[in-house]
Amino acid sequence: MLGPDGWYSDYRRPPANLAPEPSAPPSTAKPSDIDGSWLALVLHWRIVVAELMERGVDLYDPAVRARPWPGVRTLIFSLLDTSPRLRAALRKGNDAEADDR
Repeated sequence: MLGPDGWYSDYRRPPANLAPEPSAPPSTAKPSDIDGSWLALVLHWRIVVAELMERGVDLYDPAVRARPWPGVRTLIFSLLDTSPRLRAALRKGNDAEADDR
């Protein structure tokens, strides 16, 4: 049966050290101007392959293909932070700017 406070009478609140943390406030960080989605990466796959090749990683090498996927995925996404060519290609709004020319 519900008590006057809206809780079941036999319900006990968890101890403070086991209670869930309050939810984080919404982020106030500026959204990125880079499209880091898989679709954007696949559409610019030749740049991804070239950038990794310059770093000594041949994605088509059987030894690389035999590696676990999380490591290869990390290498690909690390390009978003380090590759000026890929960042320029993935910048949001590039198509709209190109249409205006």
